[in-house]
Amino acid sequence: MYFDPEPKRRREDFFDMEREVGELERGLRASKLILVSGLRRYGKTSLILTTLNEEGVDYVFLDCRLLPSGMLSVSDVFSLLERGLRGKPWFRRLAESIEGVEVGALGVRFRRRDYNTLVRVLEGLEGRVLVLDEAQELRRFRYRLDSLIAYLYDHVDVKVIVSGSQVGVMYRFLRLHDPEAPLYGRPFHEVRVGPLDRDRAREFLELGFQQEGVKPPEDLIEEALNLFDGVIGWLTYFGYSYARLGLRSLDEILDAAARLAYSELSHALQVTGVGRPRYAAILRAVAERGTAAWSEVRRYVEARLGRIPRNTLSYMLKNLVDMGFLEKGPSGYRVADPVLAHAIKKYL
Repeated sequence: MYFDPEPKRRREDFFDMEREVGELERGLRASKLILVSGLRRYGKTSLILTTLNEEGVDYVFLDCRLLPSGMLSVSDVFSLLERGLRGKPWFRRLAESIEGVEVGALGVRFRRRDYNTLVRVLEGLEGRVLVLDEAQELRRFRYRLDSLIAYLYDHVDVKVIVSGSQVGVMYRFLRLHDPEAPLYGRPFHEVRVGPLDRDRAREFLELGFQQEGVKPPEDLIEEALNLFDGVIGWLTYFGYSYARLGLRSLDEILDAAARLAYSELSHALQVTGVGRPRYAAILRAVAERGTAAWSEVRRYVEARLGRIPRNTLSYMLKNLVDMGFLEKGPSGYRVADPVLAHAIKKYL
């Protein structure tokens, strides 16, 4: 069902993204490293899971959003692996060859949690696919992720899918274009996921409501199309809220979605430390104007927080673009997500 809120895993539940599925299938055939990039709620996780299940390959899916805040230890990564390997029958055979691994009725448990054991476990994924979803969270890992991926690339027959909604941050910590970095020069395949155009967004809502046996007023559909701007995750949230939760007010649905978006923003801004007030002011400046030039952002921030050096403001704006919260266009900066823009104006 299109409006089910969890990531899709079957082709019949996954709205028409044939181009993206084909691109990912080609990437799996052609490369050992595949990047899946796009902003939040563009359907990246559903794309990955649906394609891998359609291809019938063994994979380990690690949702890096489940990692704790702060610097990450090897033990944190092992906890994520335990979740990802749960219910994988093929790992039982592999576990016998790795010291300190237990596989029981409750799943996988790693008694030894050191870097060498982590490498051994990843080497054991020979012939399979490792998925690092929202991989930018691993930039807080004490070891270099790009070095580990480069080792797997060179020495192990395992394909690695790296997905991230903070696209600039993901590129920055993978250092794919840095001549001094471990992954430099290694071929990779990228699948970019974007919003639906208006016709496909309307089709998605119409088909989804048909599945639910519900027919909203046409003017409400048009308002939702204007508001959610082709972001399939928010369109799904709207359909689910209307059809299954019984919410009939678009304002009520928007407020609930905005609280969720604000929670995610607050989590992401934790890494900014003492710079958080400035980041918040920058986001408010852009959200309140819709589109804001660099000079307008500076005037807004300085009117509220005092002088900000030019290079500091430029650095912060670039960070917010890399994190996927802002987009830079010919006329200035805008909030990339329409629901987030509402959340910033109401809650930040």
